[in-house]
Amino acid sequence: MISQRGTVSRFPIRAWWAVVLLGCAIPLTFDPASAQDRPSGAAPGDTLPEATLIGRVVDADREAPVAGATLRVPELGRGTTSDAAGEFRLRQLPPGTYVLSLRRIGYAPVEREVELSAGDTLRLTVPMRASALELSGVVVTTGGRDQRAEEVFQPTSVLSGAELRRRVETSVAATLASEPGIAQRYNGPAASQPVIRGLSGDRVLVLEDGNRTGDVSSTAADHAVTSDPVGAERIEVVRGPAGLLYGSNALGGVINVIRGDVPRVRPERLTGSASLQGESVNEGGSAAAELSGGVGQLAWRAAASGRVAGNTHTPLGVLPSTDLGGHSATAGLSWIRPEGFIGFAVRDFSLDYGVPGTFEGQTIPGAHEGGVDIEMRRVTGTGTAARLAATGPFSSLEVDGTYTWYRHREIEPSGFIGTEFGQLSGTVRLIARHRHADGSVPREGAVGFWGAGKDFSVAGSNTGTRPAREYTLAGFGYEDLGWGPFRLQLGGRYDWTRIEPLDTRPGPGGEVRTRDFGAVSASVSGLVELATGLTTGVSVARAFRTPAIEELFSDGPHLADYSYNIGNPTLDPEFGLGVDVFARLNRPRFRAEAAVFRNRIDGFIYYLPTGQLDPRLGRFPVYQAAQTDALLVGGEGMLEWEALLSLVLRAQGSYVRGTRMEDDEPLPAIPPLQGLMGARYERPRWFASVEWRVAAEQSRVTENESPTDGYSLLDVGAGLRWTAWGQSHSLTLGVGNLMDQTWRDHLSRVRTVAPQPGRNVRLLYHVQF
Repeated sequence: MISQRGTVSRFPIRAWWAVVLLGCAIPLTFDPASAQDRPSGAAPGDTLPEATLIGRVVDADREAPVAGATLRVPELGRGTTSDAAGEFRLRQLPPGTYVLSLRRIGYAPVEREVELSAGDTLRLTVPMRASALELSGVVVTTGGRDQRAEEVFQPTSVLSGAELRRRVETSVAATLASEPGIAQRYNGPAASQPVIRGLSGDRVLVLEDGNRTGDVSSTAADHAVTSDPVGAERIEVVRGPAGLLYGSNALGGVINVIRGDVPRVRPERLTGSASLQGESVNEGGSAAAELSGGVGQLAWRAAASGRVAGNTHTPLGVLPSTDLGGHSATAGLSWIRPEGFIGFAVRDFSLDYGVPGTFEGQTIPGAHEGGVDIEMRRVTGTGTAARLAATGPFSSLEVDGTYTWYRHREIEPSGFIGTEFGQLSGTVRLIARHRHADGSVPREGAVGFWGAGKDFSVAGSNTGTRPAREYTLAGFGYEDLGWGPFRLQLGGRYDWTRIEPLDTRPGPGGEVRTRDFGAVSASVSGLVELATGLTTGVSVARAFRTPAIEELFSDGPHLADYSYNIGNPTLDPEFGLGVDVFARLNRPRFRAEAAVFRNRIDGFIYYLPTGQLDPRLGRFPVYQAAQTDALLVGGEGMLEWEALLSLVLRAQGSYVRGTRMEDDEPLPAIPPLQGLMGARYERPRWFASVEWRVAAEQSRVTENESPTDGYSLLDVGAGLRWTAWGQSHSLTLGVGNLMDQTWRDHLSRVRTVAPQPGRNVRLLYHVQF
């Protein structure tokens, strides 16, 4: 049971749902025949004949049917897929002018404007051009019907479709580790965390469908992120100041795992997907399935996934206590109209995994012999309501909220619970958008409110922190402006946070008391289009991060983290000033992106080693929360070139240098210079690839870190795609670390004793219908 010092019964987090329920009134104001659906001359109360859209998707070169293409009409929340003959049909559409969006793996995306007249049937043929480049664009999810609302100026990565399936790993961090500017902090295959531009923890926001996960993954290196990449529709990464769109503390960036738990589009027929994956490095496997359908004006979605794995094999032996097992399930239901929708979803996620303690008879410094087992579970309810028709000065109104129950247990080899965390958390967001035009190009602005609260409780025999409650309120706004080839994006927000400890006994860090924090964050981004597809720009942002509960009030061992942590209740907030200069080239057979950045963080919070061992057990090194001014500078770049027909060459690299400004000493846990070179031969029915991953040595380390050597790894892959019975199938084979080389990642917490995983053969089957 969770300690009563952090009892959840009094926490007023349910008040957030009152706001959500108020937002549910938004769709109740829908006009059954809104202005956007009604042709001129029709009276507001008239019943209009509906239209039908019938089409066929074909290969632009061969004129053969393209099956399995995903079609959406975002303005109406309608969608379907093409059948084995490439045909599709959308019935009962209100008259009007809409954009038909088509996506298919192996083809360039297509958008076509269609005009539907009352009572008519429109027939069309849509050609799609085969493309070896996956042109994902530079839009990221912020809301709206199709969850693709904002164009982002900063460097952005989007993994989806075939590319996501080629790179999917056990964790979100491992899946993204090959993207520019991203690394992973490794503490076993489950307990790995993303690092963006040298920053980790809650300086990197990890979201699901735009909402915070409600776990404690950002508080310690042994805490897993409660989001499995298997079953994700896509994963988006925003590096740099654009993360302010999601929260003031996104100094490093934002990772958004898109699943679509709350349906926003009503399928014309039953659609879904399923996947099975197996890998050799841990004799593990995973499975995921998703079904979506519609009944009248209702859309529903159900999904489930599971994963199991044994201990990880390295070139030097098996790393014990790295096994894992977990599952997730979700169900969502929405009422969808042309002018808006209202929906709810529930997700249940659980994961049991090990944190290693020994390898080949050697104990990892500060760790338990035999390791530690961690059990975690998260249950989240999400509600979303939106009116997408004009309301006064606003083009759309949207409100969403989440309520999350989370439990985390760390179990020692003897079987007793060393540490237990419990957390209830909730968020609510209300955003009102308005649109204006720059010539024929629509621009957008918005104002909004965001609130969050959590009740953090602790228990166990070796608890290292204190229970506390945290409340946050924020108001924000942004504006997207344009003058010909010039673009300007302005954003600002004010955040107020209160952290209230429930155990106020004095600790070694000083007096324990309630703390209030508040500050303004702002960003200015400018971009100019120098030529068709070539843009360059600069972005400046001021960010603000409050200290975490653990940084303020910790006082005890963190057994799975190999440390004894002492908080500092007098910590000030962090303030970051970041500057990005970037360029992007996007052509049919070539795309490239490059950025350099400078990020100064005043009051950077880190754990300073005291050189002592813990007073309780006498074996854990003691770390105390401290602050210094820090400077992180670096850059990243990527290019893809379709050099010959279907042959794609790829190269990328990233570098970051972190420094304590007071003494010019390095910051801890900074990744080395790293890069990737590869080639992929891509056809609509098959592909083959080879990649060479490299990293330089990291010798710029703190006095408590050990340097690491550089390494180079060879990865290969191949895959098949085919259509059978109107369904799209794919089989993807990948071999990581083909030569089974011994290598050590500088961000691995076990590197002084154990190397990284060895050769890994992965096989993934996926079907979509």
